[in-house]
Amino acid sequence: MKPEILDPVRDEDRINQLKFEGQVIIVDNIESQIEELKKIKPIDVNEVGNVWAYFPWSRLLTHILSKNYYRLVRLSRNQNLITPKEQEKFTRQRIGIAGLNVGNPGAVCIVLEGGGEGMKFADNDVLELSNLNRFRAGLGNLGVNKAILSAQQAYEIDPFYDIEIFDKGISEDNIDKFLAEPKIDLLIEEMDNMPLKIKIREKARHYKIPVLMVTGNGPGLIVDIERYDLEPNLQLLNGHLKNDVRNRVLALTDFSPAQEKINLARDFMGAEFLVDRLRESFDLVGKELAGIPQLSEASFLRGAILCYFARQIAVGGNATSGRYFLQIGDVLR
Repeated sequence: MKPEILDPVRDEDRINQLKFEGQVIIVDNIESQIEELKKIKPIDVNEVGNVWAYFPWSRLLTHILSKNYYRLVRLSRNQNLITPKEQEKFTRQRIGIAGLNVGNPGAVCIVLEGGGEGMKFADNDVLELSNLNRFRAGLGNLGVNKAILSAQQAYEIDPFYDIEIFDKGISEDNIDKFLAEPKIDLLIEEMDNMPLKIKIREKARHYKIPVLMVTGNGPGLIVDIERYDLEPNLQLLNGHLKNDVRNRVLALTDFSPAQEKINLARDFMGAEFLVDRLRESFDLVGKELAGIPQLSEASFLRGAILCYFARQIAVGGNATSGRYFLQIGDVLR
């Protein structure tokens, strides 16, 4: 589901139809947007293009500047911190995000910063109440597929984006389509399915696509950068995935005991890298805990880190392969 972009002349009948529907919310502050535009660029007001954007999921009709002017104003506060050339590279970067629970704050942050105007979102899960300790959504979104919900959030920031949604998630049947049709420039991998976490990396390495993954570690993060675009023979997870764990993961079936899957989720990252409270929590999942614990501060920090390294990869900045650690508490040391 995408927003409708409506031309004031060509689509006048459709715009009027929506305006006179009683349940449509209309937001028209185009004059304010033009005033902002004047501060950035000398313009002839009569030549400034405008469109209406209609978001059917929220029944919102908004009057906004046309694409180029819209982005000129919206991203104007990036300037000097991000150069025009860097912004262009970041915007053109095609990004695939597999797993929109952890991936959601990354997707939102990237869109806010104007990166990845062509994206692919994949997730087969829906928003549940227990996600609301960290997922930027509300009660009205419960039961909505996370890939669809993330796309809706992105479109409401910039309706000119092009997002392909895989609402059945990643599978062996569509993994090549997700990565290579058309080919993405960056994979952000945040899935729960461990065999697919391995298989999508093997495919990304085949297609020479860099991979980012950020894992919550209590109030901190573990950041994995795999530059298969520069190092096509790089080991999966930079060699941190032990062979016995890899073999156990690939041997999982639908009938494997739940505790075995939980233990492998811990071992996939390496228990030695996890903070004590998180490591101890794996034995409590399904007994005292509904799932592996995650915190909102780590979730939002993930979004910032994913956005930062996505941009670094796009502009040729510092994003070398490796595993990196970030703990918020370290700022006090």
